[in-house]
Amino acid sequence: MSYRISFYTLGCRVNRYESDAMAEQFEALGCRIVPFGEECDLTVINTCAVTAESDRKSMQAVRRAAKASPNAKIVVAGCSSQISQSAAEECGGVVLVCGNTNKDSVAETALRFLNGEISAGEKCKNTVGDISKSPIDSFRLTRARRARAYIKIEDGCENKCAYCIIPRARGHVRSKSEADVLSEASLIAESCPEIILTGIETASYGRDRAERGALASLLKKTDAISGVNRLTVGSLDPSVLTEDFLETVSGLKSFLPHLHLSLQSGSTSVLRRMRRRYSAESAWERIMLAKKYIPGVFLSADVIVGFPGETESEFSETMEFFRKARFFHLHIFPYSKRLGTEAADMDFQIDEVEKKERAARLSGMQAEIKREILEKYVAEREKGGAEVLFEQKKNGVNIGHSRHYVEVRVKDSRDFSNTVRNVSLTKTNGEVCFGAADGKSAEELAKKP
Repeated sequence: MSYRISFYTLGCRVNRYESDAMAEQFEALGCRIVPFGEECDLTVINTCAVTAESDRKSMQAVRRAAKASPNAKIVVAGCSSQISQSAAEECGGVVLVCGNTNKDSVAETALRFLNGEISAGEKCKNTVGDISKSPIDSFRLTRARRARAYIKIEDGCENKCAYCIIPRARGHVRSKSEADVLSEASLIAESCPEIILTGIETASYGRDRAERGALASLLKKTDAISGVNRLTVGSLDPSVLTEDFLETVSGLKSFLPHLHLSLQSGSTSVLRRMRRRYSAESAWERIMLAKKYIPGVFLSADVIVGFPGETESEFSETMEFFRKARFFHLHIFPYSKRLGTEAADMDFQIDEVEKKERAARLSGMQAEIKREILEKYVAEREKGGAEVLFEQKKNGVNIGHSRHYVEVRVKDSRDFSNTVRNVSLTKTNGEVCFGAADGKSAEELAKKP
């Protein structure tokens, strides 16, 4: 019998990679993947725990799955179930809770439930283990499921930031071997225009093996793989942007001129309370290095506003930092108290209204900067030169991203999904760009000098 399996994935790129890997395992066992919400035999909820709201949404997804397909069995995996197994166990329809320690055996165990080899009694099976003793999983993808493919190169984090629960959910740093990553990339490159190397703390790749320069070396060897046309890396701690690292990646043919930084604040005193490993001054130096080695690089970052004790003066420092740095995009988050973290017990918690007001001020300033950047971007590419990877067509509009990770939309009768094409940009609304494609394929673009 071909069982129908659906997935609901919350949270980060690593979770998305792991859901894809689990889906591939189910397919290898003869199952069929169906969209979440359709009638199915089993649903896997891959949960997130980065904030209290993430926990709430994770359990909400479990209830939605039970309602969408009342007879389906439910598996709860991921960070939320690693930290709080009881919340998942108490949800109706859940037969297995595995956290992060046994994700790579979900398909095999779930199939035993579906085949009746394990009884789905009143109490669900809990296979959550000690994450501090868990090796890196055995997940390996053999093909891409969408236009851009994530490859997990590392799991775990040892930074112990004051606001973050993830080290408890993901454990210590464990790196996938270079040989395994390159083997996976070789297979995926056959069917995917873009590869993103990612991890829970991507900058820590190789640290568990005391390998200096491991991430730069991995990127260089991945770039050399035949068929790799676009290559980038997940969120980075600014400290990884050394001259050696930047010199290496700036010379790679496929490396995209866009970097996303886990920066969090532009105030040194706030960063110190957050337990970050750098100051605003050292982060600024690394940003300037990135702009030096990768001319025209677009930068984006995560920023938390309203961290406990953040004064108006400290927030002004963050505003000034990003005003001068001119990032292309900021993911701005009002600080969210996460029980179980150091920051949740800190004095001088900021009022919710004040946090939202500060987020709005930073967002407003950033919107003006982004519009200016995009208007210049359009002016420079009115006659072509925007190489866009299109991911989908929706309501007659092809939607994709340029090499600088600018969203580009092209209205065309043709479907450009999963192809790279040259686009002449015509305008921007301050958020995305619009243009016309000249129809060149990825193969034609690759022939350009």
